Amino acid sequence: MNPIRCLLPLGFLLSAILPAAADAGATWTYLNLEANFRCDNDITKPGYSVYVVGDVVELGNGDPTKAFRLSPSPYPTWSGKIKFSNAKPGDVIKWKCIVRNENPPNDVVTEQSGPGNQVTLTFSASLQTIGTF
Repeated sequence: MNPIRCLLPLGFLLSAILPAAADAGATWTYLNLEANFRCDNDITKPGYSVYVVGDVVELGNGDPTKAFRLSPSPYPTWSGKIKFSNAKPGDVIKWKCIVRNENPPNDVVTEQSGPGNQVTLTFSASLQTIGTF
């Protein structure tokens, strides 16, 4: 069977469904939008690392014990790539750098001062956001 003859009915079906979904207030989310996070200028001691804490699940929902651990690269800069699920382009994420004990995780010794940072998610393989202590 000709592939075009198979795809043609599918195209008609989608053209009928998509406008109805948009009119019903449907929103589209995307899996795995990502951003590169970097925290500059902090030195740690053994057992402590730099983490990112923020207002989304992937960054602990503001809970330092659930923050995302960054890797030293190059020291004293810390970085890591974070993938966000159920996010969409244009979502704004607020976040801060912290230095935290790896065990117990509630021992936060340094927190970035001020209001913190924010990043707006986009489709980009090189989206980067930087915080400084």
